[in-house]
Amino acid sequence: MIDSLLKFFHGVVPMGILESSIKITNEPPRGMQANLLKALSNFTQDTLEMCSKEAEFKSLIFSLCYFHACVAERRKFGSQGWNRPYPFNTGDLTISVHVLYNYLEAAHKVPWEDLRYLFGEIMYGGHITDDWDRRLCISYLEEFIRPDQLTGELMLAPGFPSPPSLDHAGYQQYVMTCLPPESPNLYGLPLNAEVGFLTRTSEHLFKTVFELQPRDMGASGGVVITREDKVKQTLDEILEKLPDPFNMVEIAGKVEERTPYVVVAFQECERLNVVTNAIKSSLKNLDLGFKGELKMTVAMEELVEALFLDQVPDAWSKRAYPSTHGLTAWFADLLLRAKELESWVSDFT
Repeated sequence: MIDSLLKFFHGVVPMGILESSIKITNEPPRGMQANLLKALSNFTQDTLEMCSKEAEFKSLIFSLCYFHACVAERRKFGSQGWNRPYPFNTGDLTISVHVLYNYLEAAHKVPWEDLRYLFGEIMYGGHITDDWDRRLCISYLEEFIRPDQLTGELMLAPGFPSPPSLDHAGYQQYVMTCLPPESPNLYGLPLNAEVGFLTRTSEHLFKTVFELQPRDMGASGGVVITREDKVKQTLDEILEKLPDPFNMVEIAGKVEERTPYVVVAFQECERLNVVTNAIKSSLKNLDLGFKGELKMTVAMEELVEALFLDQVPDAWSKRAYPSTHGLTAWFADLLLRAKELESWVSDFT
């Protein structure tokens, strides 16, 4: 992002000023209220008044804005929100409003079914590739775009009825004063849906804070342990404890019949060999890099960062079993697995 800004303004603003200036980015809104206000800000008072069916047009625009906020913010709940992430954007909302205007101007009464089909199957549905997600999108529209909203009987969310006919500022004030506090209920989800989102947010926060810690640490006696020293210590400990690969030829010679039980043992040993070989190879290369015998590559730098932060390197986790442990607990578990497999293949009992 910063590199693209520097390239864009290169030659217009002196490079020294660009590099020393404060970079500001426009972050996407978070939460129902911020998303709903952002959606409403795409339109003006002139937009609300341009249709001959003004009351219906205003009400449907507000419902579309609430629908847009729901589908956009629902992504934060992960797989509980959508089975797949979809790039819903402001263009979907503005085009939908233009389609709404054209249909209301051409029809004698509001074509509810046609509008729901256009929004759910074409405008927003054009992004959706999963059948269950498409069904969810249609269900949202069936709840938010109904004749009840014209009489104020429609509840967009628990405790949040569809607003009466207001001006643009009135709709914004209505959102700020009447919208209930942020909750999964605003999106039609149970309260437990927020647990996963809050867990991921807190993990990301603590990970960021941890990554901002000083790279050099003090030790007893006033000795400073550098980042490289700590990584080298971890590297030596892992290499020292890392078990030798299983000799598959020797193991195969112990059995006369390859029963399913034996085949599973072979497969587990081969998988563990892949992991241990990857660990040993990458750590030995990194050790040579520290000594200056090999050039430090991007993969080595990523390995150093992971070892320093006590995280399982991606190159290892891709070859291993799923786990959420840190590096220390993950490696201890790997050693236990290797020990269990050794006892397993010793006599296959």
